[in-house]
Amino acid sequence: KLERKSIFTQKTNDRIGEVIFTFPAIHAGSIIDYKYCSTMKHYGGLEDWNFQGRLPVIMSNYTLIILPNVEFTYRVNKVRQIPITIRQQASVGGIYFEMKNIPGLGDETYMDAREDYLQKVIFQLSGYGRSGDSKSKYMTSWDEVTRELNSSAEFGNQIGKNISGTEDFIKQVNILSSPEEKMKVVLNYVRNNMVWDGIHSKYSIEGVKDAWKKKKGTSGDINLLLINLLKEVSLEVYPMIVSDRFHGKVDISYPFIDQFNSVLACVFINNKKYYLDATDKFTLPQLTPFNILNTTAFIVSRKSGGLVNIVTDTMQYKEYITAAINLEENGTISGDVSIKSFDYARIKKLQDYTANKNEFINKYLQIDETSIVAKNLELHNLENDSLPLEQNCKLSGNLDTAGHFSYLTLNLFTGFDTNPFLNDNRFSNINFGYKRFIKVNIAIQLPPVYSIDEMPPSIQLSDDDKDIIFIRQLEYDKQNNILKGLVVLEFKKSLYDKEMYPVIKEMYQKMFGYLKELVVLKKK
Repeated sequence: KLERKSIFTQKTNDRIGEVIFTFPAIHAGSIIDYKYCSTMKHYGGLEDWNFQGRLPVIMSNYTLIILPNVEFTYRVNKVRQIPITIRQQASVGGIYFEMKNIPGLGDETYMDAREDYLQKVIFQLSGYGRSGDSKSKYMTSWDEVTRELNSSAEFGNQIGKNISGTEDFIKQVNILSSPEEKMKVVLNYVRNNMVWDGIHSKYSIEGVKDAWKKKKGTSGDINLLLINLLKEVSLEVYPMIVSDRFHGKVDISYPFIDQFNSVLACVFINNKKYYLDATDKFTLPQLTPFNILNTTAFIVSRKSGGLVNIVTDTMQYKEYITAAINLEENGTISGDVSIKSFDYARIKKLQDYTANKNEFINKYLQIDETSIVAKNLELHNLENDSLPLEQNCKLSGNLDTAGHFSYLTLNLFTGFDTNPFLNDNRFSNINFGYKRFIKVNIAIQLPPVYSIDEMPPSIQLSDDDKDIIFIRQLEYDKQNNILKGLVVLEFKKSLYDKEMYPVIKEMYQKMFGYLKELVVLKKK
């Protein structure tokens, strides 16, 4: 039994604290049983109740008692196989929820949001009024969501503010003739002048003026500030509330504002929408931020607002890799590698390189299970975002050798080193975020003492829908003793339903089987 002294509180930040307890005698196979009561002074503290966790749950129940002057609506997120008990408790104004025998749910590779698959109940305020009076309905439609947000002191009232000290900047931007250039300059101005505190928020609690003064704030502070400045340069811009792909899916049949965890700026230029997030230092204005790809957002505007599906058909993760390699008679190799990264590949590589250069080399330029290393890395076009991020480096090392035979891999810098789909079952959808295209061209100059002993066959592989394509082509120029190789990996879809997992798993098994096949060289 847990003693009172084992329970203590800890301050997380100015607004949030934690109650922490431990079970000192816990061991494998223990059953943990705990309960608690939380009393909130404001309905904003009412969070979802998760019946499911990472560990299996024998029984989870939740009782909600609400004040007489408010009403809540709720929805249940659960799989059909697990029943739920719901009982009204009219005498105390409460409602009781219970679920039993719930398996644990861990993380899965390319899982969009673990929250989407948890068994849970979700609440939102739906009405309010004085005790005994009829209740005023609250956000029972998306139009009411717009009206509520626009009248909020922490949201709509934060738009249209004069941001002190930006007058000269606004004048300079207004001279520009291109609306796209105006948008880009303002976005970079906010990015360069504001520091994100790591908190996702739809609101500016202390106000955008206070955040600008401190030069730091939440995503709500920063992006509502961005909207203000975009309006100042006469761009058509609206706030757009989003649910980050790792936060959870939006159920469009329920106008629940709490489904969203942040706000972005949505700019309309020539019938095209641009989604801007000034907390993201790298994503170009023409690229949709990765964290909202394949999600549903809500543009807060009476005239041009509404629900919008965030997808991209034109931009993808795209890379072209070229390697020119020389093999010496003693088995050592040297060569030059050029990698050109476009669109989301550029953004991802630039983020990782800026964060840690050594880890960048280990992650992207390491050839597993070989002594081959990349040296003298040079990056080009870091500042010119209209060009691909180009990475050039030198290769050196030794081929794996056994007797008169040496072994050469063709899987160079593709990122496909470990198969992520090995489990027999899949419980969540597969969300890659973006489409992908990777092309590798390799030319290997062999010395006269080496010849090809065994060369993997050329292959073209695809699924029935031609969504996933794998190509390998090999050509041996015997006269000049040069081996040329081409590897192409293409993914034409970014989101797959979990029912497609057997197809994805089979394709990956075949692809990784081919990627592991080696060219066998024989020394005379």
